[in-house]
Amino acid sequence: MNDKNKIVGGLMTGLLSLAAASLTDLHAQVGASGETYTLDPFTVQGDTNGYSATNSISGTRVNALIKDIPVPITVVTESFIKDFSYNQVEDAVVSDATVTRVGRNEGNFNENFTIRGFRSSLNLRNRIPYKGFTDSSMIDRIEIVKGPAAVLYGLSDPGGLVNIITKKPLNVKHTSFNFRIGSESNRRVEWDTGGPLDNEGKVLFRLTGSYDEGDHQRAGGWHNQRFFTPAFTFKPTESTKIDIEYSRQERHHAFIRPRNPFVGNGFAPNDRWEPVAQDYSPITDKDYTKNTGDAWSIDLTQSFSDNLFLRATVSDTSKFTDMFNLVGAGTDPATHEFTGQSNVEILDGGNRNYYVDFTAKDIEIGNTSHTFLLGAQRDKSDNFNQVYRLNGGSAALRTALGGYPHTPFNVLTGEGRNPDGTVQMNVTRQEAQALAIQFANQGVGGVTANTGSPTSSKNTSFFIMDQVKAMEGKLNILAGLRRDSIEDRNQDKTSNTSIQAGFTFEVSEGLNFYSLYSESFVPNPQRVDTRVSPPLVLSFDPSQGEGVDVGFKFDLIQNKLSGSVAYFNIDRTNILQGNPLPNPPDDEPIAFLSGLENSTGYEAQLFYTPIASTQFVLSYAHTDAKIEETLIEGAKGLRLDQAAKNAVSITGRHTFGDTGFFVGGNWLYREGRIQQFSIVRREWAYQKGYSTANVFAGYATEIGGRTHTFRLNVQNALDGLYYDRTETFALGRRWFLSWGFDL
Repeated sequence: MNDKNKIVGGLMTGLLSLAAASLTDLHAQVGASGETYTLDPFTVQGDTNGYSATNSISGTRVNALIKDIPVPITVVTESFIKDFSYNQVEDAVVSDATVTRVGRNEGNFNENFTIRGFRSSLNLRNRIPYKGFTDSSMIDRIEIVKGPAAVLYGLSDPGGLVNIITKKPLNVKHTSFNFRIGSESNRRVEWDTGGPLDNEGKVLFRLTGSYDEGDHQRAGGWHNQRFFTPAFTFKPTESTKIDIEYSRQERHHAFIRPRNPFVGNGFAPNDRWEPVAQDYSPITDKDYTKNTGDAWSIDLTQSFSDNLFLRATVSDTSKFTDMFNLVGAGTDPATHEFTGQSNVEILDGGNRNYYVDFTAKDIEIGNTSHTFLLGAQRDKSDNFNQVYRLNGGSAALRTALGGYPHTPFNVLTGEGRNPDGTVQMNVTRQEAQALAIQFANQGVGGVTANTGSPTSSKNTSFFIMDQVKAMEGKLNILAGLRRDSIEDRNQDKTSNTSIQAGFTFEVSEGLNFYSLYSESFVPNPQRVDTRVSPPLVLSFDPSQGEGVDVGFKFDLIQNKLSGSVAYFNIDRTNILQGNPLPNPPDDEPIAFLSGLENSTGYEAQLFYTPIASTQFVLSYAHTDAKIEETLIEGAKGLRLDQAAKNAVSITGRHTFGDTGFFVGGNWLYREGRIQQFSIVRREWAYQKGYSTANVFAGYATEIGGRTHTFRLNVQNALDGLYYDRTETFALGRRWFLSWGFDL
């Protein structure tokens, strides 16, 4: 954007002028009469109808009708999550055709996605950046914001982000349990209890949680997890509310690496496919991973009148992973035998956030109504990671070991396979770590011994947004501006200014046309050039994104038909690329900023409720996401990884009259070719198109005056063989039987 500074300056001037013009009106509206004020603008309750929702807080940070905000938003409701018996956020959000899983998340259980073809690095929990863990027991709803969203949320990728809304304490007493058993010896119990702790309802409490354990479809796999979230709401006065929430996760499991037919060192001609069977398991009896995490937040909402509000939040998340696994991770080109690998990773990280904003809601200025949002945010992240790895594919390592302590497995003939399907190096965790340190000090090839180096980053930001209603509410304008300053360890401070502007216009009752322009940015990491002494630390400008949305939002036929259709066009520039050569010459950089990635497409989401007992949801996306410009030879035109050109998802639910019986299901189709890597040397690694389906049937009845609900779920009912994330086969058909009841 050549005229970006002029646009930013104009927006800032206009917004500040509007704010200044409203100061006289604000003084008259501050509550001097001691009246009772509402705290509802920042909560979303009672707006769902089964799988559809009318309101959202993620598009503007204020509770608003989705059709009145020019931001593309998808809401995944609690009813949807419960019906399909999903445990995590990532299981639920992929029902949206524009969202796919990405990355092999089984190690530390991070949840990563691609949205509109771009990887998403930002997840939120109640609007605050959150690098933690999720469980369905704590989730009230999930809101997916599509397109660049830097103005409200700072550092974020151009495809969009996911905001997890957690369950809040209620002012009525309640207790419910849900028990589940299923395939692979799965056993799970969830609980949800709470209510007021005093007669006046000024102190509310809620405790949600789960215990989950079971085996795995891959031989040797197992897990057990404990998850609980206590939450309190204090209302010391009618105009003050304090929310306190804490989550604890403890998860132990055998590291479930992908059943992966891709082998090689990442460079042709060694990269190739091998016909590894779907039932091959890389899990050994020595594998063990421990994940623990703590997350807490304190949120203050203070109202000064019906129009003026202050919010302040402090949150902290810490997460620790200690992982050990032995795995066949590549093959010898001559023998087609897996070469074993030992892997120890210790990941210790956390992030703390401070957030404050001031909202002036529905301020009348002439014939327009304004909602001003002024805020500041400070995020700090710290990480300390260690990696100890012995790669059995290295001849130097095999020589240093005085032999090769592994069980060979020929992937063509199956010869040498262990009874449990494993191929492994025969070392313990302690031996693997000690040997990695010893051989690394001796300079043996194929060994990694990173004893750990701390990383940290800070981001301080200020933002302002104005939501304008005009023409008796037919026209809704959204305009915002944000300034971020980022400090990474050993790097110079980086600053960025982002803008957002859009509008909705009511073409006819229930039908709104909308358009939006928005921006995003993400700092690029450092790279270290070890070819020189001392090593040279290289810094790069941030990755930039900008997007345009044009479409319609609607709520028609007396709320029976709602949804949106849209066209989007998103660009990403300043893309950090490693040199594609395995050993680049000294006169070539090891990494550089390169080119342009673009995602252009159409999407539609429809919610149709012909009668109260029947509901259908259609999600469709055409996404043309590819590399448009690059310095890497042969990369132009490559599709971005995990981006299906066409995808469609159809969901339905029906209740049979007053019988209490209900059935439902979801069918998802993604058209191939779906690239696993958007890089030249692995362009042949791709997923063909696939279909998958999840179905359920249930019965709700009263027993002893209490509601009891029974469900049977079948996930991947078609038993399809496909990658549901990078190089990773989806699980085969699974079933679950659950019983839930209220006390």
